[in-house]
Amino acid sequence: MAELTGNPGFAPPRAEKTLSKRRLAALELIATVALTLALVVAATAVAMANKSLARGAFAVERPSMQMPTAAPRHRTASR
Repeated sequence: MAELTGNPGFAPPRAEKTLSKRRLAALELIATVALTLALVVAATAVAMANKSLARGAFAVERPSMQMPTAAPRHRTASR
């Protein structure tokens, strides 16, 4: 069944409905632009981090996990 709009015949739609559609479209446009900007910022941050890691800017020196195979020999003074 058709929805009744309250406008008889070929009357134009109410200004309130048109205004609310415009507001919704503007809100969707703002949200799309904000998400696009956030995506660009995140991609830039990831690219910069990858470049820094590739150069070794964040290299952390870790102690060797291997145990020495033999105890170091001390020299005794021979006379």
